[in-house]
Amino acid sequence: MYLGQEEYFQDLVILIKKEISLYVAYAVRLKEDGRIRHIFQTKLFKEELSNVMEDPFKQLDRTSYEKERESLFAQWSAFHEKAYRTMKESGMVLPFEYMLRSLKLSEFEQYLVCLAMAPELNREFERMYCYLQDDLSWRYPSLDLGVKMFSMDELLQNALIHQIFARREILCCIFCQRPLTQESELAWRLKIRSSLIDYVFFYEADLLGRRTEYQLRFPIDVKNFSCNINQNVAEHIKQCLKEETKEQDPMRLFLLRGPYGSGKKLQICLAAQALGHTALFVDLRRLVNQKEDQQKEAVCDAAVRAVLNRAFLVFEHWEVIWNNEYKNRKSAEELLQKSSLFFEYVFLMAEEGQEDVFQGEYPMGYHIQEYHMHFPSIQERSQLWKSFLPKQVEGEKVFDRLAAQFDFSPGVIREAAELAVRKAQTQGKEKVPSVFLYQACQQKISHRLGERAARVNAAYSWDDLVLEEGPKELLRQACGQVSYRGKVYEKWGFQDKIAYGRGVSLLFAGPPGTGKTMAAQVLARELNLELYKVDLSGVLSKYIGETQKNLREIFDEVKKSRSILFFDEADVLFGKRVDVTDSRDISANAQTAYLLQKMEEYDGITILATNLMQNFDDAYKRRMKFIIRFTFPQTEQRIQLWEKVFPRQMPLGDDIDIEYLAQNFELSGASIKNIAVNAAFLAASRQRITGMEHIMAALQQEYEKSGKILGKAELKEYYMYKI
Repeated sequence: MYLGQEEYFQDLVILIKKEISLYVAYAVRLKEDGRIRHIFQTKLFKEELSNVMEDPFKQLDRTSYEKERESLFAQWSAFHEKAYRTMKESGMVLPFEYMLRSLKLSEFEQYLVCLAMAPELNREFERMYCYLQDDLSWRYPSLDLGVKMFSMDELLQNALIHQIFARREILCCIFCQRPLTQESELAWRLKIRSSLIDYVFFYEADLLGRRTEYQLRFPIDVKNFSCNINQNVAEHIKQCLKEETKEQDPMRLFLLRGPYGSGKKLQICLAAQALGHTALFVDLRRLVNQKEDQQKEAVCDAAVRAVLNRAFLVFEHWEVIWNNEYKNRKSAEELLQKSSLFFEYVFLMAEEGQEDVFQGEYPMGYHIQEYHMHFPSIQERSQLWKSFLPKQVEGEKVFDRLAAQFDFSPGVIREAAELAVRKAQTQGKEKVPSVFLYQACQQKISHRLGERAARVNAAYSWDDLVLEEGPKELLRQACGQVSYRGKVYEKWGFQDKIAYGRGVSLLFAGPPGTGKTMAAQVLARELNLELYKVDLSGVLSKYIGETQKNLREIFDEVKKSRSILFFDEADVLFGKRVDVTDSRDISANAQTAYLLQKMEEYDGITILATNLMQNFDDAYKRRMKFIIRFTFPQTEQRIQLWEKVFPRQMPLGDDIDIEYLAQNFELSGASIKNIAVNAAFLAASRQRITGMEHIMAALQQEYEKSGKILGKAELKEYYMYKI
């Protein structure tokens, strides 16, 4: 047995030198001065035409050649047998020999690859090949030279050439492509692909794994996937591949469809692992814009690499190449044809939402098995969060809430969990705070909602919201309908009773400044969701159909973001329905109906706010799940507002009379906030702490906005602060 690859290559070099010596001895004719007079069956010059008529062998030479040729063939057989025994008995991998056997090459094809390997082992062979081909630019053996070195029998040479042409597509995946400028097919210079050279010399380093076009996945730890929601797919694939196929059967294609992160790769890896294979994934997005030759090169490299690693060949994002463009469709067919040279089955992956690309059309001549990866339910998402996260997580019900609020696929859940864990480890926290998980979820969301709506920072909590207990309770109920969706709809079975309109729609009605926007912020903070405010006046358009288009874009993006959508001044669109007298009336009613439809389709939170509840049509009110009325704050509530409005670190004078302010001035929460802020600026500009003097000045300015002047009757004992 061989002790290592070095000894193996040493024997290989010796054999190739013997091959060259044999060829030189019988094919090369020398002049008296030692220069080459003629090389058998090579290019001819006019003065050498007579050499063509010369019999290359005398009777004695032919017999001697055949004996030496047979002896050398026996040495090749012994060489390969010794290498095979080394790998089988010792477990040592000889990458070059393993490559020759894995690619199922014939004896002559192995011979050609060995000849082409020689210059990679010793540059002296470059000069030798130049000498043998009478051309200093031919540093690698041509197909013509390989045929002649293997045998000088012309009948056998013709048979070998026929064999090579029949297997040309496979050999193109081993040797570099033949330039179109060469004279003939026999002029094909046999240079082994650089990727295979890397495989031979850097087998353990796995340098090919750095290729961007494809990625090799090694066996995975099945224990890490305790919640495998599409495990039946892997089982079915495994059973299909165990079935024996006949030689005349077409290549089988396994097409897996599903959204990003739905587990397509996982199921393929699990099926591969069960059958003792790995999986090699080719990203077609990186190939579709490349030149045709570059595409073929990449596919050849990937196919050969998959064979060498006993891997499933998987093409990701099949939808980008299988479309209506003739060029791409042709590339896809060539890709499958190239794969069929090495594989009886190939895997295809397509992203969800690309069904229209196929339109029932599939590559002809293949047996196709299609799988749809179902999206995980809320309970399954909760289990996925638990399986991807350590037990040290703050909050007992955080998994259920994350699952209910974020419609993530398994892959996205894993990425978000890893992101939160890394952040916790960076900050030295033993437990992963729930806020880190919500932040990670927001980072994994990709949307463009900010182009159509304004993001509102959810800065307020329940303690900041001063409302009567009735409206507050309704707001808590709305939060519960989001947090406990999984329990009610799935565990208790209400999803079978309510197939449509599972979203939470709220109508906030009340005078300006009574806390409608603040309540929306409280909901967003409680649920750890982003809040986006839409001004309907900017969405409406005088052009028929344009409003619906704007609304559709908004809801398409909010579905991606899983945010709370807050429509301010909703009475602009939800006024009482009008009698149809012209096309504008039809359009106005259609716009309202369309918004209601989109609200029901969205299973998140949608909030409509209005200052004019009486303008809302009763039919629209019935479509809302919650109607929360915000009233002007009473005296007790105004006291709470005044007490909460000033920050703790703000210096306040002892003369501030909160009861006087609450009892004598009927102000909304927004007005009280404005007064507090203006009073603080007044005090700061005068280099003093905030006192009653500054508050009364700011209060009078607030009343002046509505055209009301406060007199002695209203100011009472603080009339001295009149401005």
